[in-house]
Amino acid sequence: MDIDDDNEDIVEVSGEPLPRNIESEKVKSDHTQYDGAIAAPRSTMDRSKLSTKKQDFQVRVNIHEGRKLMGGNIHPVCNVHVGKQSKHTRVQKSTNKPLWDEVLFFDFNCSALDLCDEPVTIEVLNSRKIRSDSLIGAFKFDLGLVYESTDHQFIHKWVLLTDPEDKESGAKGYVKISISILGPGDKLKIPPKSSSTDDLVDIESNLLRPAGVQLQPATYTVKIYKAEDVPKMDTDYFEGMKRVLRMQHGDHDLVDPYMIVSFAGKKLKTKVMYKTYTPEWDQELNIGVQMPSMCEQLMLRLMDKDHFNRDDIIATHFLQLTRLSSADPDDEGFLPTFGPAYVNFYGSPRESIVDDELEPLNRGCGEGCSFRGRALVELTVSIGQEPSKDELVRDIDSEDLLRVQPFQRRRRYRLFVGFLEGTMIHPVDAPVEFEISIGEYGNKFASTTLPAPSTTQPTNPVYDGSHYYYLPWGQTKPCVMLNSQWEDVMFRIESLNLICRTIDRLEGHLKDVKYLMRAKAPLAESAGKLIKLLDELIIDLNQPLLDLPQKNITELDKKMFALRDDEMKRLLIEAVNLRENARDIDQAVNEIDTYIYRLQQIATEPQNSIPDVIIWMLCGNRRVAYHRIPSHQVMFSPKQDRCGKLCGHVFSVFLKRPSVPDKSNAKRQWKLPAKLQVFVWMGLEDHAKGIQHKPLDGEISVFAETYENQISLLSKWTTRAMPRPKWSDITGQLKLPKESFTTPPGWRWAGDWFINPNLSLSYDLDSGLSSFQDDVFENQLRTPGSDWPTSKLFWTDVTGEEAQSKEEIMCPIGWEWTDIWTVDLNRAVDEEGYEYCLDQSVGGFVPVEKTYHLCRRRRWVRTRKRNPDSKQQAAHQRMMKAAEEGWEYSRLFTTKFHLKQRTMDMVRRRRWHRKMVADNPDADAIFIIDPTSDTHETKDEVSSSRKESNAVAEKPFLPKVQAPRMFITFKEPHTYQLRAYIYQARDLFSADPSGLSDPYARVVFSRQSQRTKVLNETLCPTWDQTLVFEEVEFYGNPSMLAESPPIVVVELFDYDTVGSDFLGRAIATPIVKLGGEHQMAKLNWHPITRGGEPAGELLGAFELYLNEGAELPFMPPTRQDVYQVPSGIRPVMQLTRIEVLTWGVRHMKKFQLAAVNSPSIEIECGGVVLSTIKIKNAKKNPNFETSSMLFDVFLPVEELYTPPLNIRLLDHRSFGVKPLVGTHMIKSLQEYRRDPVAMVQTIREKMLESGFGDTDYSLDMDFAEPQEAQAQHQPQNTSSSGEDGEFKEDVDWWSKYYSSCGNEQLGRVYREKGYENMVVFEEELENYFDMFTDLAQSFPLFHGKRHEDEDLDEDKAVGYFKGTFRVYPLPADGSDPPPRMLKNVPCNQLVEVLVRVYIVKAFELQPQDPNGLSDPYLALKLGRFKVKDRENYVPKNLSPTFGKMFELDGTLPLESELRVQIFDYDLLSGDDLIGETKIDLENRFLSARRGVCGLPKRYYIAGPYKWRDAELPRQILEKWCATQALPPPVWRGNSQVYVNGKTCCLRDYETRGQVHKDWGPPEERLALYTLLDLGLVPEHIETRTLYNPLRPEIPQGKIQMFVDIFPKTATIPPPINITPRAPQDLELRVIVYNVQDVVLSDTSFTGEKMSDIYVKGWLKGQDKKQKTDVHYRSLNGEGNFNWRFIFPFKYLPAEEVMVIKKKEHFFSIDKHEEKHPVTFAVQIWDNDIFTPDDFLGLLELNLNFMPKANKFAKSVSLDDLPDNEKGKPVPMVSLFDQKNVKGWWPCYEEGGPDQPRELTGKIEMELEILSKEDSEAKPAGKGQEEPNENPHLDPPNRPATSFLWFTSPWKSLRYIIWNNYKWYIIGGLILILIIAMIGLFIYSAPGALSEKLIAKI
Repeated sequence: MDIDDDNEDIVEVSGEPLPRNIESEKVKSDHTQYDGAIAAPRSTMDRSKLSTKKQDFQVRVNIHEGRKLMGGNIHPVCNVHVGKQSKHTRVQKSTNKPLWDEVLFFDFNCSALDLCDEPVTIEVLNSRKIRSDSLIGAFKFDLGLVYESTDHQFIHKWVLLTDPEDKESGAKGYVKISISILGPGDKLKIPPKSSSTDDLVDIESNLLRPAGVQLQPATYTVKIYKAEDVPKMDTDYFEGMKRVLRMQHGDHDLVDPYMIVSFAGKKLKTKVMYKTYTPEWDQELNIGVQMPSMCEQLMLRLMDKDHFNRDDIIATHFLQLTRLSSADPDDEGFLPTFGPAYVNFYGSPRESIVDDELEPLNRGCGEGCSFRGRALVELTVSIGQEPSKDELVRDIDSEDLLRVQPFQRRRRYRLFVGFLEGTMIHPVDAPVEFEISIGEYGNKFASTTLPAPSTTQPTNPVYDGSHYYYLPWGQTKPCVMLNSQWEDVMFRIESLNLICRTIDRLEGHLKDVKYLMRAKAPLAESAGKLIKLLDELIIDLNQPLLDLPQKNITELDKKMFALRDDEMKRLLIEAVNLRENARDIDQAVNEIDTYIYRLQQIATEPQNSIPDVIIWMLCGNRRVAYHRIPSHQVMFSPKQDRCGKLCGHVFSVFLKRPSVPDKSNAKRQWKLPAKLQVFVWMGLEDHAKGIQHKPLDGEISVFAETYENQISLLSKWTTRAMPRPKWSDITGQLKLPKESFTTPPGWRWAGDWFINPNLSLSYDLDSGLSSFQDDVFENQLRTPGSDWPTSKLFWTDVTGEEAQSKEEIMCPIGWEWTDIWTVDLNRAVDEEGYEYCLDQSVGGFVPVEKTYHLCRRRRWVRTRKRNPDSKQQAAHQRMMKAAEEGWEYSRLFTTKFHLKQRTMDMVRRRRWHRKMVADNPDADAIFIIDPTSDTHETKDEVSSSRKESNAVAEKPFLPKVQAPRMFITFKEPHTYQLRAYIYQARDLFSADPSGLSDPYARVVFSRQSQRTKVLNETLCPTWDQTLVFEEVEFYGNPSMLAESPPIVVVELFDYDTVGSDFLGRAIATPIVKLGGEHQMAKLNWHPITRGGEPAGELLGAFELYLNEGAELPFMPPTRQDVYQVPSGIRPVMQLTRIEVLTWGVRHMKKFQLAAVNSPSIEIECGGVVLSTIKIKNAKKNPNFETSSMLFDVFLPVEELYTPPLNIRLLDHRSFGVKPLVGTHMIKSLQEYRRDPVAMVQTIREKMLESGFGDTDYSLDMDFAEPQEAQAQHQPQNTSSSGEDGEFKEDVDWWSKYYSSCGNEQLGRVYREKGYENMVVFEEELENYFDMFTDLAQSFPLFHGKRHEDEDLDEDKAVGYFKGTFRVYPLPADGSDPPPRMLKNVPCNQLVEVLVRVYIVKAFELQPQDPNGLSDPYLALKLGRFKVKDRENYVPKNLSPTFGKMFELDGTLPLESELRVQIFDYDLLSGDDLIGETKIDLENRFLSARRGVCGLPKRYYIAGPYKWRDAELPRQILEKWCATQALPPPVWRGNSQVYVNGKTCCLRDYETRGQVHKDWGPPEERLALYTLLDLGLVPEHIETRTLYNPLRPEIPQGKIQMFVDIFPKTATIPPPINITPRAPQDLELRVIVYNVQDVVLSDTSFTGEKMSDIYVKGWLKGQDKKQKTDVHYRSLNGEGNFNWRFIFPFKYLPAEEVMVIKKKEHFFSIDKHEEKHPVTFAVQIWDNDIFTPDDFLGLLELNLNFMPKANKFAKSVSLDDLPDNEKGKPVPMVSLFDQKNVKGWWPCYEEGGPDQPRELTGKIEMELEILSKEDSEAKPAGKGQEEPNENPHLDPPNRPATSFLWFTSPWKSLRYIIWNNYKWYIIGGLILILIIAMIGLFIYSAPGALSEKLIAKI
């Protein structure tokens, strides 16, 4: 049962999983629980909403360690497969607890959606075995689980390993991993190091699967019953050939469907049902998995069998298991279940039966645009066992077939759609019609359902006079009505709508609350709105769900009902508590956001079997655009709160073109095919009586329709020889004579047939225009060689058709001429306006006359304008003109028709209608047409009909059906006036090469569109313009329009000479005023979108007035013939001062191939422009001469309306050229607003309150350097490492580092001595101090046109402007302005500095070598100064410890950017850049936060941590007050100071009362404490992320460092020493004395149990093993050795690790350094000569944390190990503390995760640690070699039975044979003697007897 599919392999019936996607265990966070059931957990992210844009991603897999791996003495290696990439770790030898601690990197370039589907497989293999038998266990999942986790990562998770081929064999071990996914903009987080006590942590408590749930076999049973409405997939051509060749008889359905079910990498299929649109498979497919399963969706794919080509995909549907199950920890949860219910399939249009660009839609890629069938399926999950091979696919039992019959019961539904408007249509080449379909019902091309009035009449679009086209439906609006039959699922839909209504109301109210918070509204107003929100939410949550019916409900219905009910009750309790106890609005809003999310989780209904309503736009029988409406949104319910939110409402619909993600034409996407204003109602027929269209206030009319056709033969119109019948439908395919119509049952005629022409043809080219230019061509002909005649003139139009002369052309009614006829000279013509050609019919006119030209012409033009008072008269004239005869003409029946006859027209037609009325409202309006009923056929027509009937004589007669046309007729329209107040926009898309745009806005409302003026070169235009739309007509009740106002579409464009670039689109809803409303509209920011992405904001308001006699407000004032925004709506302005700190420009790139040397800045806000003086030479000094400037401007009082501030940089070049180099826009000025008057008043009040008196001080203080410090307070100039031996031995800088990092063990001594930690920042330092922008910010400047997928990334900046702003209002009464805010700023001249860069460590570096490692070294760059530490590279390390300090000289601001780079050392090729980080030194140097040198928490003047800054704390405090324009600090003695409105006392900081001997003076200590309270930079280490320019968005690792900056004019302190600690040379001596109770693994030929025991030992990591001699023939499990092991090693006491330097392999050049815990491993083996030795037991001792030894062997048990199964506490010791340990320990053998350990022996050892000096003073040899001292080891006292048998034959005879068989030997000898004696007796007896007899004789 193999399936042939090009794209995906399908598993055979055997059920074996695919190699690339094997079933995996489910991974879930620790808090997930399942009570009584196992199910796929509910995801927190909707993957369908993930981006489909390709991006760079990096997957980092950190393999930490393994535990409890199956097997003993294995060499494990971990393989990781991510997608199609594979990498592995190093091999760890002889252990089942490997410690890898390696990071593997995987790079991807794909979309986030595709990345989530990539599988991950973690395998552990035993490298000692052959590949076919090396797998220990595996764990599999997909990256989506990681991506959905917090920060897209797992940290320190244990994965359970199982055998994928034998899932019932249990667990095979555990692996500890960390996985992170890094995408653009993601921050790299380093997993914390595991503590030394991790051995005591229970693995099960942090396992990657639901806690307490074991993997269990399970079966997913998918029952596929039947399908219906499957589209045809084969072409008629091949079927016709089969009939011709008599390979097939009769008609057949052109599809051979079967179903594929895919889950967890396994795929099964049903049988193929041939030639049917309604297959009935009645099969169940059983897929075996291990629960809990990793996969979250089950795929159902409908296929078409093809014998000559690959099988076609009909459609795909995904069942999201997270919606079919529950894993709520507060609930019982339930397994996935579904149905029996129908699932709907969507894909490409049903008419597309060949491969096209939309074929991926059938695969489930993107939104399907067409219904492609439905299938009845059922899903159940059973736990216990997986199906056998014979059970994978089998037929469904007859009982189940009977059980599902009630679920297929159908009810009649009615869908009514009224089309009120069709606007914003782009130019098309054919009439436009719209089709409504639900399922197969309504599809005009369908052949399996009866025709229905599902389409509007084809209508030609009319130009709206500005840009778009609209459909001139007038007062007769088309409508459609569909009757369909579906399952009764109203109880599901009503419950869903109830929750959706609650969500909509909650979101609407929450939006209002957030708007008030954004607008800084009074707290009382925001709180009142929030309380109202909670009150309504409580009311909504109190509404009960609809009770389930008694019959025809599924198991999922019951579970979902209980789940929703419980969740809503919980939300109700929480909402009541929030209503009563809320104190903070921000927290309450965040809590309500979680309510919305929780409601959205239950607002799904997977069993809604009613398909979506699809609106199609058709143009000439071509499907152009569509829109899908979920059926539940338009479903009616008698209870209003359970109706769909769109049911019975008028709403706007934007159609879109069918497209595939990432494959559609981006340039076409912004164009809307059409915008519809529709009214939709759907419900049961029982509810449809007179209710569906009642709100429209119009009359429903139903018409029978037929077309009369004629053809022109010999200039005479006739019906002979026509390609279509005389009477037909609009397509000409169905013969429709008037007599063939018979009223359907329940209907009757209301009048006779009448001509009803298509009024859209009566609209001329001038329709919708206010002015129009008529033209006519004057033509002349001549014979060859003659002159042009002046009398023989004839007139034509542009196409060459005969036309009236210019004197005969009259001005149409409603128009008036504005000038006279003139020759058009603005063309390629000669001086007289003529153009020439050889023949007019051929064309090819040129402006130069030649002798062979026989024809010439010139164009006359005349302009006319419309008279506004004659619109009604013109419309009446069009109607009368169209209704004269009703004919419409065309060249062919398949081309576009027009009203006026032309010379080349060969066909014509006219439309006839006949009205019907319904006697029975429930009757269907479907005509049954009899083609033989036409009694007016001519002889030719009769003959043609007979030929046709003979051709199909074998075919039975089938009556044809025809649907009527339906319209809503309104009486008179209501006239409205729209006022669109377009004030401004901000953050628009840059579309011009200059980096700016020339924006204008096009406002589209109803059938009209207008545009604003064009503003040049700006991204933040302020139009301040009102567009007035007069005489906007809407039909229907005005109250209904007020309830559902039509939307206003505002499109923004960049004006260009040729064409316009689209900038974005905003949608707004006007305020409808029917009369009497006095509330003024308020300007609001409307989001602008472009291609689904944010593209700015539009500030505007819209008012719609009913203009029917009511007095309208006065028109707004005008400026330059343009209406302004009226004063009641425009923002209230106030005079505001903006101070600008123009510090300078930085990092300017070349512009137009030339350097930017003389830049200047323009600051623009509110129409006022401030220009700086140009910089003379930016290379020598990039700062401006004048650093502080200001300007006054009128700005809105409300910050919400404040216009953005624009920064523009110009470059002054030769000849006065000043190109625009770059721009930057500041959206909001809120962060720069200050109130200087209030600041001064506040400081004075605080000083009075503190008792320091009133100090007369002003903000106008000159900046002064601080006084010199006293010499006695200056710290001693000594080395920071200290001369005191105590500090040198006990603590150093690394002690402080480890203590600050939270390492309790390595920082223990440091903390015990009472020292304070420094701050270790997890990110860049500037991220914690506002980027050090308190004095000046760096604003990136951008230039050039932005592309479709381009973001404003700072890497694309052309330079930076460094400065800042202060914004504050000026007094309204004209009094003196407040003092300036930016006066006391430092001097902006050049400063020479010394920069010290301390590099501590790097983490998680990106590997650059093929072995997955790197050889990193450091490189620094400051301006032109570069440092490369290439010779000190760290070989083969991704987390190197550098401990380096570099000193660099620099000049600020010329050399202000410090680059710290890490390169990968390569011997032969060039070094690769791993990553780099950039630091702005100037910002740190200028900032008042003082980022030049971190302040420690204590002020020491001696010791290892003495003061290391160039200035004393008191100096720094005085300088800080001066830079902040504050009064200097006021001191009271040396223990109290007043600074910045606060009094600081020394006793508040030194509470213990003890003063350290190395502390400095009290005033300096108090100044330091005060500085730290003021938020200055503390002593720190910052963690910076490294980036690579080739992949600027993906982190390449992290680096820990800190930077000190000292001006060279100051006294520079000595540097601190951060050189890494050197390891100590130690020696481990192990003496193995005895072993006892060792298992006896061998059996001698004598039958004795015995073992030849020896002991092997080594330090893990060194892998240099030593072993004892062999104790042969141990018969009781005892062994005696007295054997010494000696292991020299290097040890870091502070880190408690062993340092090993070794080569990776023989050909390696460098030794790489590794750090391992000091773990001594000892193993007991059984020696074999001819076979491999047998492993008996092992023991691993961490010498820093080892179990205490036992004195006696008999007290030894497995409970003495720290990880014993009973959890018994075990006393632990450290060998490094005790130096010598002797005793007994247990040896064991691991039995696997599910098997207990087995005690296999006991060993007596003595372990001793010696330093290098001690080992030299106490020499000792290995084993029993000389010198056999310290202590002396005597030879072991082994029993005599201990020997090797073939080397000691006599001992073998004595101790093996004699001891075991001596009695047998003695007995044998006696027996032999007896036998010999008997033999001798027998031998000699006859002779003796003979002799005696003879002797007697």
